[in-house]
Amino acid sequence: MQYYLRHYFNPDFDYLHLKPGDKAAGNLGLYTFGYAQNVITGQLLAEIIPLEQLESKPDPRFVLNKPELPIGANTRVDPAYPNYLLADANGYVFYYRGKITVKGLLNVRQDVGFHTGNVFFVGDLAVHGSVRAGFSVQANNLKISGIVEGGQVRVRRDLLVKGGARGGAGRHCLLDAGGKLLTRFMEKIEARARGNIVVDKYCLYSTVYAGANLVVLDQLYGSTVNAYGNVYVGKQLGNKAAIPTQIYLGYDTLTVRNLEKIEKLIAELSQSITHLNAVAGHLPPDANDASRKLTRLIKQREMVMKRRAELAARISLDEKNVQNCRLMAPGKVFPGVELSIGRAFMLVERPYENVQFRLNQDDIVVETLPADKSKTR
Repeated sequence: MQYYLRHYFNPDFDYLHLKPGDKAAGNLGLYTFGYAQNVITGQLLAEIIPLEQLESKPDPRFVLNKPELPIGANTRVDPAYPNYLLADANGYVFYYRGKITVKGLLNVRQDVGFHTGNVFFVGDLAVHGSVRAGFSVQANNLKISGIVEGGQVRVRRDLLVKGGARGGAGRHCLLDAGGKLLTRFMEKIEARARGNIVVDKYCLYSTVYAGANLVVLDQLYGSTVNAYGNVYVGKQLGNKAAIPTQIYLGYDTLTVRNLEKIEKLIAELSQSITHLNAVAGHLPPDANDASRKLTRLIKQREMVMKRRAELAARISLDEKNVQNCRLMAPGKVFPGVELSIGRAFMLVERPYENVQFRLNQDDIVVETLPADKSKTR
């Protein structure tokens, strides 16, 4: 009796010869080719069936004389169905030395660009080049050896960008980490992390959301920073030209971002309501399409404003955290820096050096930075 090995992935998948519209990509767009065949723990990879049950023409490579599954690394036989081969880890599936194998670490040994397309991976990922403008990468943990230049990177855990990140030229650049974020520099980007953000050099003209602390070892100016904990700037905060630099401490950054989105949505709804009021404000709610749309948008705005109130109340619950927040600057601080710690606000009006800003009662005070803190990261 003969058997057949039925695959639930493409055994001939070749990541070196992908193109837009490849079936592996799922037709997700011009920049999405499907660089890896993702699988998750417990997913069915292959099964053995009697050859006579096969409805299509068999591939002679997978006709078996014995019902033996090609069990490779990170795969296992389903104890309930011994003819099923399952993935035993999150990763990508492929054949290695004749065995079906799942690997949890994916190496992209080139730039993420037109040769790879966007890369989405369920496991850990290492990009040995850079992420080019217009392309995106998603993974669990991620290390990028080059730079992120106008690309978008999202990870569920930790992100390391050894070369730094830069936006500009009409390209939105985003770094988004569910854990901590480490990078060499940030310029004209949006950076988010639920944990700490550490920047080896400078942070310029960027928007930053740090769920814990932000450390910038060199310069920070022209940026808007939201941090739940502390901010440390090693050499220079602000600059001689007094380019706007804003730092907000003490509030949950995810809630802050959601509030910002809601404020934008309320503004858009209000603009549409104003326009429709001029057209159909004098008509009954069900008079025509314009009046019905006006009624719908008014109700939508009321719901969104209620949500805004709920988020604002949630932010107020974090105010006890602000007493522990610090802005530490062992280097120079230039006039023009705006600092908010909780509800307290301060505009820096003269130069400082080797100081920390903290909350005392309801006011922000400036103190000489203790010697041991000025020498730490």
